[in-house]
Amino acid sequence: MCGRFTLAADEKQLIEAFDIPTLMFDFQPSYNVAPGQSTVVVAADKAGRRAGQLKWGFVPGWLDQPGSGFINARAESVADKPSFRDAFARRRCLVPADGFYEWGRDGDAKIPHWFHPSAGSPVALGGIWESWSRPGKEPKHTFAILTTAANEDVLGIHDRMPLVISPQAFSVWLDRNARAAQLESLLRSAPNGTFDVHSVTDRVNRPSENDAGLTEPTA
Repeated sequence: MCGRFTLAADEKQLIEAFDIPTLMFDFQPSYNVAPGQSTVVVAADKAGRRAGQLKWGFVPGWLDQPGSGFINARAESVADKPSFRDAFARRRCLVPADGFYEWGRDGDAKIPHWFHPSAGSPVALGGIWESWSRPGKEPKHTFAILTTAANEDVLGIHDRMPLVISPQAFSVWLDRNARAAQLESLLRSAPNGTFDVHSVTDRVNRPSENDAGLTEPTA
């Protein structure tokens, strides 16, 4: 799964990496993006790509009571699961990140690790988004991150990892008319060597903690 990630890149890096216009909101970098928080998401419409802020915790539009939502959707079943299939077909997005956290075991202890791109630049995690609304209730605009089987970078710590969309595939992933075969070809683990990893402080366990020290190596 993917339960925490980082987005500490600056606005200029995001604009260049994702080929988007100047952000129309106050962007605050984060070293500890947690479920229930809002973060940058890139989608596309007839006017082209654009960035907005959505809450992490996907709420299907047909639910009467939204709850906290789903933070992840498995790539192997996202096209068929009733909660996700409509969004996967029509509302895919890119979730910018410059790393993600995963927890491994050392005896009874759970040790957090930070996986970050070997190339240094932000990556795009594959996501889906949805809008939920009911009369008299505050609308919710949410997203989930797709996950795949772990590659060799991650497998020693966890058996799942976030789906990574390469820059060459951005246009296909964001195309509402993309063919099923095109999308299926993207639902695979990132190439080995995409990420470096090191253990980090357990302060990351607390969503209220958010500073550059969270990503510093502890060993």
